[in-house]
Amino acid sequence: MRKQIAAAVLAGLTMLAGGSALADGMSRGSIKDAPVAMPSWSGFYLGGGVGYGHLIGKNRYDEPGTINDLISNNDSAAGGLGTVVIGFDRLVRDRYVLGVFAEYDWSNIELEDLDTGLTTHFRVRNAFSIGGRGGFLMTPQSLLFLTAGYTWANGKSDGYFDIGPFAGVRSLDLNGPFVGLGMETQLGRNWSLRGEARYTMFNDVTTNSDSGVPFTDRLEANLLTARLSVIYKFNRDEPEVRPIK
Repeated sequence: MRKQIAAAVLAGLTMLAGGSALADGMSRGSIKDAPVAMPSWSGFYLGGGVGYGHLIGKNRYDEPGTINDLISNNDSAAGGLGTVVIGFDRLVRDRYVLGVFAEYDWSNIELEDLDTGLTTHFRVRNAFSIGGRGGFLMTPQSLLFLTAGYTWANGKSDGYFDIGPFAGVRSLDLNGPFVGLGMETQLGRNWSLRGEARYTMFNDVTTNSDSGVPFTDRLEANLLTARLSVIYKFNRDEPEVRPIK
């Protein structure tokens, strides 16, 4: 806010100075030559925030040659998450921002099974993502952007994938691409507020199998998250000065 006030005062002083010069018989300069402070979007940044995630899973059980071939069950879970991010942005042609980032999440997004009489769980514990973003400045302080990248996640099970006497995996790695849509707004000086909705499409993985029976149980999962982060950009307190067009 102080930057906008300073810019308005500077523009007003420039007009007053031009008016005084005209009164003294001197020529008046064009307003397009008056310098104004433009918020900077270029530079490195750090951020942290919180969010919420919804995991949508499909369990595929395959027992060839039987009526149990390819039975699918839909599983879903939700939970909170915390996130930290580091990245770099570059302002291009005054209105566009391009950047790259790396992000780490920890969460309690959990699947729960009550069918066997015993409560078992599978929890997505953490995830690491790398990606890029491209955006358009709706105003000098507000950026609408798209993201895309890849995520590696790890989860733990306490028997969630067990089938009868056959023990399923206890640790599971999920990975896959993601896409997202978000908005970032500068709060003043080096700080901004960023919100994003993201959809991650994990590759399907084997959770239980036995060659003697034989059978294979697989999990196909997708993750929808919404996150809100506070961002600190290191050079944002040094605005670029450009003429009004």
